[in-house]
Amino acid sequence: MTAQRRFLAYCDKLFTPSESFIPRGYSAFSKLKPVYIGHEIKGPVPEGAEVIELGPLHGLGGEAGFKQLGRISRRLEKTLRDLDPVAIHASFGKSGAYALPLAEKLNLPLAVTYYGGDATKTANTKNSLFRVYNRRRAQLWREADLILPCSRFIHDELAEKGAPMGKMVVHHNTADPARFEPGEKRDLLVFAGRWTEKKGIDTLIAALARLGEELEGWTVRLIGDGDLKAPLVERLEQAGVQAELPGWVPADEMPAQWAEARIAVVPSKRAQSGDAEGLPLVCIEAMLSGCALAATRHAGIPECVKDGETGYLVDEGDDAALADRLARMLTDRERTARMGEAGRELALESFNLQTQSRKLEGYLMDLARKAGTL
Repeated sequence: MTAQRRFLAYCDKLFTPSESFIPRGYSAFSKLKPVYIGHEIKGPVPEGAEVIELGPLHGLGGEAGFKQLGRISRRLEKTLRDLDPVAIHASFGKSGAYALPLAEKLNLPLAVTYYGGDATKTANTKNSLFRVYNRRRAQLWREADLILPCSRFIHDELAEKGAPMGKMVVHHNTADPARFEPGEKRDLLVFAGRWTEKKGIDTLIAALARLGEELEGWTVRLIGDGDLKAPLVERLEQAGVQAELPGWVPADEMPAQWAEARIAVVPSKRAQSGDAEGLPLVCIEAMLSGCALAATRHAGIPECVKDGETGYLVDEGDDAALADRLARMLTDRERTARMGEAGRELALESFNLQTQSRKLEGYLMDLARKAGTL
């Protein structure tokens, strides 16, 4: 069997617990193997992963010289050349901007995946000479060989800002059906995410306060932590809503959470900073687990949640409409169950990690062949 060729998987902050979808995106690769490169390891390194921390390899100017000025030391160049990589895949726009000088120096094709705020935040879309990404954004779009927005919504956001349509291919977020499966369902409603403005947890809590006795017999579990948690928990208590608050739950424990839930709530909205979702991974995880979704018409969510079929959609921030749809789901368990089953079928067909991972490998191999590195 032919040995796998290496490619450079650049993410400036490696293995951040909330970004476990990045290494999983390479899980079905058979011909290519990632070598993870970046400046900070934020979480556990996957078993068997090949990792290079770039910091010790920088010469004059150190990390700042590399990031701000694109300086590449001889040691860094030699270390990466010795790997004989065929391409660079950068996760997030900022990492793409940092990787751009490497791609040029090593004469490698560059692909960059956009996931959400990197395409929507005002801080990332305005002109600025001080931020590396903003300063190199037009060059990145001009010189990158492939741009992979994680949803049609992110594709359109990038196109509106000037990203070339001909270089963009929508590559949806996915989850692994081998990890997320329906379990023994019970009357459980789950929210999982950061308690921040973008996640819309305030909309959900306002909706729960409206439901009152309709929540009787149901368990409400609100997973996660964040800046908004303390005041929102106080609002819950004032409304008399009983909720389990387990805090942050590791990604490896989330399959068990979704497996027993009947309803998943994803009330995301665009934050004042412009920050928006790409396509929330929790939607796919919950759908594969047979949960019906109560969600908002935000970002890429309508690309996977079919209103009235796999769940319900309401406008961003509309807690009254969200309460109405939740009431229907709480009282009509049979229809809620059918929605969950339909959601799993859709996720298996269109948002399957193994299928999408093989597609990503195919994109990188095509780039390498065209560049003559493979």
